[in-house]
Amino acid sequence: MAPAYDALVIGTGFGGAVAACRLAQAGLSVRVLERGLRYPKGSFPRDFEDPRNGWLWQHRQGLFDIKLLKGMSVVQAAGYGGGSLIYANVHLRPPPDVFASGWPEGYGRESLDPYYDLVAHMLDVQPITASARGLPPKTQKMQEVAKKLGREAQFFYPNLAVRFGPAGEPMPNKFGVLQEGCNYCGECDIGCNRRAKNTLDLNYLAVAEQRGAEVTTQAEVTRIEPLSPGYRVTFTDHAHAGMQRTVDARRVFLCAGAVNTTELLLRNRDVHGTLPDLSARLGSRYSANGDFLAFAFDTKEPWDPAVGPTITTGMVVDEGQGKDKTWFLFQEGGHPVQAAGLMVAMDPDRAMTLPADLLQRELVKVLRTRSREMAAIENERGRFQAVFLAMGRDKSNGRLTLSPVTRELQVQWDVPANLPLYRTQEQLCEDVARALGTRAAYNPLWERLHLPVSVHNLGGCAMAEEAAYGVLDAGGQVHGYPGLYVMDGAALPVGVGVNPSSTIAAVAERNVEQVIRQVKDAPGWTAPERTPAKTAPAYPPRVSMRMMPEVETVSSPVVPGTDPLGDVVIPAGGTVASPTPVVGLRFTERMKGFLQPNHPAPEDFAGAARAGQRAGNTAEFVVTITLPNLDRFLAQESHGGIVQGTLNVRGFTPPGGAPVENGVFNLFVGTERFYERRMLYLLPFTGVDGQPYLLDGYKEVNDDAGFDVWSDTSTLYTVLRKGHERTGAVVATGIIRLHLPDFLQQLTTFSVLGTSSPLKQADAMRRFGGMFMGTLWDVFARAKFD
Repeated sequence: MAPAYDALVIGTGFGGAVAACRLAQAGLSVRVLERGLRYPKGSFPRDFEDPRNGWLWQHRQGLFDIKLLKGMSVVQAAGYGGGSLIYANVHLRPPPDVFASGWPEGYGRESLDPYYDLVAHMLDVQPITASARGLPPKTQKMQEVAKKLGREAQFFYPNLAVRFGPAGEPMPNKFGVLQEGCNYCGECDIGCNRRAKNTLDLNYLAVAEQRGAEVTTQAEVTRIEPLSPGYRVTFTDHAHAGMQRTVDARRVFLCAGAVNTTELLLRNRDVHGTLPDLSARLGSRYSANGDFLAFAFDTKEPWDPAVGPTITTGMVVDEGQGKDKTWFLFQEGGHPVQAAGLMVAMDPDRAMTLPADLLQRELVKVLRTRSREMAAIENERGRFQAVFLAMGRDKSNGRLTLSPVTRELQVQWDVPANLPLYRTQEQLCEDVARALGTRAAYNPLWERLHLPVSVHNLGGCAMAEEAAYGVLDAGGQVHGYPGLYVMDGAALPVGVGVNPSSTIAAVAERNVEQVIRQVKDAPGWTAPERTPAKTAPAYPPRVSMRMMPEVETVSSPVVPGTDPLGDVVIPAGGTVASPTPVVGLRFTERMKGFLQPNHPAPEDFAGAARAGQRAGNTAEFVVTITLPNLDRFLAQESHGGIVQGTLNVRGFTPPGGAPVENGVFNLFVGTERFYERRMLYLLPFTGVDGQPYLLDGYKEVNDDAGFDVWSDTSTLYTVLRKGHERTGAVVATGIIRLHLPDFLQQLTTFSVLGTSSPLKQADAMRRFGGMFMGTLWDVFARAKFD
């Protein structure tokens, strides 16, 4: 039996909307599956007291899908229109050199610019300067800051997909859909209830439905299996009590977002076994697009974050050459007035009171509670909060995988390898905050655990000419599976370093055009908007259950779009250097000891270690500890660092050991006893049985009888827990020690990061050593004089 549809599109973000629109315009029968809800005008959630009331995907398919993955915290949208519902409206074209390596043949600015122009036409992009309401206060402040920092030539106004017509006056857009003008309410990133954002449901998707595409929302795809011809797709129908339904199509276009598309293919290869021949490169070349989030509190003058679109300005930082090049964008941000309390919860001056031994999920729970407590913050104080967003060219060296046993999605992300980018982003955040009369603050997940938060996930199904190097061919078709395509951010082989919405859409425009030309045997087919004609359909419209009014209006042709980033001036030697030093430190530590599973008295660490030694239950780790920012490390009460390395525990890890996954180290954390400190080690890993474990250890530094400085700083009281949280069940206990030969070797591994100056390197070592020895003096000597 022939498949029911010519094409099935999964997801309605910047790839899916483009695919659905063009396939329907070409006269193909199109079915669209979207896991989220439709959001008509005025229907976005606004209950700021209860995050479960419409906000979270995990609770009745809410708007935000937040994944606290191992290695990365991911924020995505779920709804008809995908990421366009909550993104900051920014549309930029990356500089030409982004396409110089990593991309298949045929990709570059010259070949993609016509498609960028088409995207700009469909979304009516324009800068904030086009608004008759004038520049918001934060926009003006950023222009002043750029001049103060000597970066005026790298300052620009990005194009925004925002309607800047009269507020409160509904008028049809070029596709016949009613929209109002922007009223500067600052709610872009929580869903625009006034339809002033040019979200995809108001243009691309509206056209798709006008041309007969059938849309099913609350339809979460779980399975894809080949037919002959085509594919059968299984989805969970959340609108009908989670019923399992299927749909057959000749061609399937995966556009569920970089993380979700990759996860879906991983599950169909490794769990369901329906797509067993997918490339071994599936999941690799993941990029967080260099996303970095920071804040400033108590600015000298009002920032007014709730006035205007979320982002209105940008600055370029371009330093170094070749492999040492650092390139990123800095953008000012805003938030709705109701979010002021949540922002205060991010303030490290308040976060200092949080326990130091919280891991990702535990920290998020505490912050949620704290934000609810602070929700009643006075609006006037909220006017003095600033949000900073940066994104840049990271190394695109991450990998999305499924845990071997639990099958949970996880991200392997190398923070230390990307530290030069993060360090430079921190520098500019500090500079901007200082220019605003205050200091920078950072997302607590970064501040405490050095876990990035990404809202621009890319890669995982990279395009490449051969399956050995990528999942897709140069046209977005999956290697080995004709008729199966990926046309969202997962297809991009590298991070683009700018807001990626335009690039995702432009690549989708290019690739779906090629598909249509082949399917229709029409080498000259092009999107109807690229010719100056009426917008009547090229083919008779197909009847849809949700048929939108047919529109026939005269449309201006696509014209070359503006490229604000292309007008930025980069001096021959790069942009001005930051006056803010960000120096880090790195050292390697080896410790050895014994752990005993199920010891009858878990708190008897010495007894467990002796039992473990008699049984030969050795435990050892070799880890590299990185302190990304020495100044903040010294200032924080938590004194936190990043831990990477290998852990070997007999009976729990493979013979060669297990990698430590996003470990955390805290030096000299205070306790309830005034003259006592603890060194904390939290080392998550995956065991030989495929289950998650956590090595939870501490060194207790206090002045007992006798001279015990060496014993205290070298003895790690260790608990091995099931799972990756400190609430996990205890499975083994014991003691792991730093032995003198290993300590002497450790002293040779210290290196200073972020500077090549011998004087600055010596100063960094002096300050770290001074803090270390000063704390020991406080614990072991000062008490005797007080």
